[in-house]
Amino acid sequence: MNWEVAKSWLIALFIVLDAVLGWQLYESKQLASDYAESPADLLANTKTLLANHGFSLDTQVPSGQPNLVTFQADLANPRLSALVQAAFPNPKGKWTYTGNVGVTTNQGSITVTAEGNWTVEYQSPMQITPTHTVLSYVYRGSEYTADPISSDPNHAVYYEMVDNYPIFDAAIVSTESKGLLMAYSQTLVEHVVANSSPKPVISALDALDSLAEAVDKTDTATSSTVVRVDLGYARKVQVASGNQQVLQSYWFPVWRIVTTAGTYYVNAFTGEVEMATAF
Repeated sequence: MNWEVAKSWLIALFIVLDAVLGWQLYESKQLASDYAESPADLLANTKTLLANHGFSLDTQVPSGQPNLVTFQADLANPRLSALVQAAFPNPKGKWTYTGNVGVTTNQGSITVTAEGNWTVEYQSPMQITPTHTVLSYVYRGSEYTADPISSDPNHAVYYEMVDNYPIFDAAIVSTESKGLLMAYSQTLVEHVVANSSPKPVISALDALDSLAEAVDKTDTATSSTVVRVDLGYARKVQVASGNQQVLQSYWFPVWRIVTTAGTYYVNAFTGEVEMATAF
């Protein structure tokens, strides 16, 4: 036997076999890509999963997956005089202070209820007009944006914004009647500093899937309808071991899912349902 000839044939055979296997692999990949689910299919699958767990969907679902960060921030501690100047544009008469937690004027009062939180009540309600909105009477009101889905005829909700995204636990909630501002509460954070590099969030559909799997509504009398899905930030507190005080607070991206049975917040990095506020 001519081993050189046999060797050449074997090499040629392996080359042909390698080419055939390579072509089969290419075809299998092409076939798999052809069967990739379309956005419409993904939405249909999510609707089915929601329905299986007692939810229905009645809103547009965002399609973007932006790169977001986590951030640290401080709860604001402004001077009471600054709050008075914002809430009462033309304060008259004497201001009566109650330490660092409150002040009363002849027009109303301001009470600090917790770190970063305070309430304003008007003795004489303030007129709301197109040029003098609720935010005109709020300390750093220009940093907030209205949230119609959380509002009702007697209460308007505004969220503080960071990088064009709402902070869902930094809100103004106003009490209104017949075009008059009766009172409001405010939460404000400041000194926002990113503490992570940007990374893509999960899709809104993935967040809805996580909600359906974590919260089952099939045992309730009526189904729960999803009426809003949007992206923002929510606070998480890191605490020391034992009974020590809070070390720091940081905010992370969340998908807010508003339903007729409550509002849920899904971690936009992990898909975990972090918080829920039931109605």
